[in-house]
Amino acid sequence: MSEKIRDKREIERSEAFHKTAKILSGLLPAGGSAYELFTALVKPLHEKRREDWVREVTLQLHKLESDGRINMEELSENEEFNTVITKATLLAQQTHQKEKIEALRNVVVNAALKLPVQVTDFDLLDYFLTILDQINPIQILLLKVYKNPVEAASESGIDLTPFKESTSLLHGSEIKHLFYRIYPELKEKDTLVVYAWKELIRIGFVQAEPISKRVPSSSILKIRTKKIGEQFLEMIEGEE
Repeated sequence: MSEKIRDKREIERSEAFHKTAKILSGLLPAGGSAYELFTALVKPLHEKRREDWVREVTLQLHKLESDGRINMEELSENEEFNTVITKATLLAQQTHQKEKIEALRNVVVNAALKLPVQVTDFDLLDYFLTILDQINPIQILLLKVYKNPVEAASESGIDLTPFKESTSLLHGSEIKHLFYRIYPELKEKDTLVVYAWKELIRIGFVQAEPISKRVPSSSILKIRTKKIGEQFLEMIEGEE
């Protein structure tokens, strides 16, 4: 992407932002003063998020280049990578959620590593960015748990013996029981968790099975993510 095109896009985004702000200010009392207050609050936050994001991504890419794993000059001429980093940057500016910002950063890193050598498909990666715009941190946690329930439970120090030994439905539990054992603080958000799971079913990332369904205890440890859900996780997760 040339500097001239990039500058033009920045100007267009800036004009769109101020146009939106002016429309909003017209809905608020005090007219112009409301607009000034709005821009005084929002613009610094918007700029800070962008600066933080650019700094973090730059450090990650610089490390990869220092390790000889990527070539920044070649990447700068890769249209697919430019599309990914531009889209990820815009999304990162629109959220304060650390989980999503980290996921977006990992997508950029994975794109830098995989796109030039065609390890991953651009259309799939672009789709995952669209999903990241819609998804919430609870859904990311659900995917991580049910991609490998045994590993997730073990890492949380949960004794798996009761799950492995009981096969009777009478002694079973709801599928979400394991999730709440790992993240007990989310139990008070049960309605949101159930809805989040339904959305994961809708986009095809997990098996079409209600998370509130009662199953034998041993079945709670069953993997419930689909292949595309696992691919999504791999793209948003960093290297160990």
